Amino acid sequence: MAKYNFNKELNRKGTSCIKWDMTETIWGKKNLLPMWIADMDFATPKFFTDALIKRVDGGVLGYGCRPQKWYDSIIAWFKDRYNWTITKDQLGFVPGIVVGIAHALRCFTKPGDKVLIFPPVYFPFANQIAYAKCKQVDCPLVIMETKDGEDFEIDFKLLEKKIKGCKAMILCNPHNPGGRVWSRAELQKIAKICLENNVFVISDEIHCDLSFKGHIPFATVNAKQAKNTITFHAPSKTFNCAGVGASEWVATDKALHDKFATYLRGGEFDAGHYDSFMPSSIFYSEKGKEWLSQAMDYIKGNIDYVEKFLKDNFTAQTIELSGKKIRTETSDGVAEEYAEAKIGTTQLIKMIRPQASFLIFLDFRNLGLSQKELVDFVVDKAHLALNDGAMFGAGGEGFMRLNVGCPRKTMERAMGQLKAAFCKKYKL
Repeated sequence: MAKYNFNKELNRKGTSCIKWDMTETIWGKKNLLPMWIADMDFATPKFFTDALIKRVDGGVLGYGCRPQKWYDSIIAWFKDRYNWTITKDQLGFVPGIVVGIAHALRCFTKPGDKVLIFPPVYFPFANQIAYAKCKQVDCPLVIMETKDGEDFEIDFKLLEKKIKGCKAMILCNPHNPGGRVWSRAELQKIAKICLENNVFVISDEIHCDLSFKGHIPFATVNAKQAKNTITFHAPSKTFNCAGVGASEWVATDKALHDKFATYLRGGEFDAGHYDSFMPSSIFYSEKGKEWLSQAMDYIKGNIDYVEKFLKDNFTAQTIELSGKKIRTETSDGVAEEYAEAKIGTTQLIKMIRPQASFLIFLDFRNLGLSQKELVDFVVDKAHLALNDGAMFGAGGEGFMRLNVGCPRKTMERAMGQLKAAFCKKYKL
């Protein structure tokens, strides 16, 4: 069994990567530690880069095509991991999931149609709805207290109201930025409501292979709704190869599949470049499973580290006065009154623990800062480049998204900078 080294720090500066080379341009500041865009600072597995080098060494960079292995590897991966049986004629290719969502909206909706999303959610959903000239309908998630802390839940009564008149829904399964893995019961409720209202579902399942508690493809929970659903999936987040531009889509209904495939073919939107079909063909294998298992263990370790660090360093003692008076008498008979007080603790910076992926939604709401003040604190004081929670829509205020797909030393540096900024701001 190979042992992969996720502690190795890679110098990505000057490699034309968005995460490290665009941070200063986007934030307008130097010396920020980039912990934002969702790619990892782990080396792309060598068994893939070796295959890539071998292919380039062939000497001709001609047009690429979809090999049979591309289909076979995806079909086997879905069956093995999710017990989802799909066939070759249900599969398709797009160079990226946001690209796929953009095309799906243009293929299956028209300007003015209503499209529902669950904010706070991956912000390109809202962008693509606007670009397609559709009307965005929000069904905000609610934060509930669970035995494991805070978590996002769907307000199904609100969903039943909001879904009326909608043509489509974009589902994030698992959820980004909250990391929520939707249960079978929840997905069944969503499917029932969509079926009753004839709503087309675009299911973004790019983070599903990174689930810590299992994943259920939306299209598997209701056979009727599956006929009105397109699922998007990719190896890019899982195996840190987003730059290659390779994603797949599944539509189990023939008419639906043929309509989308014809639309894509009409603009050659489903044409991959020379190396587009390599990631799925190579990663969806025993080697891929081995690397992913070790990567997941390492990511979980980073999540555990952040969770403990926040509890250890940002928990304060609180005194809550009830307003009730307590009367006592001193030894010399003098009566005194005291306000009844309850001593407790409050975690000033906490997190929603992700059930999938390497993204953590940090909760700063107990600091009582405005969103501008929060962003200034994180960027100007802690010198961290994190995603502003407000960019994910309603319910994202008071949050920042942190990427923990990095070596532990990077994680320790980030938390150290956050603690130093907190101590300086509150004079601790």
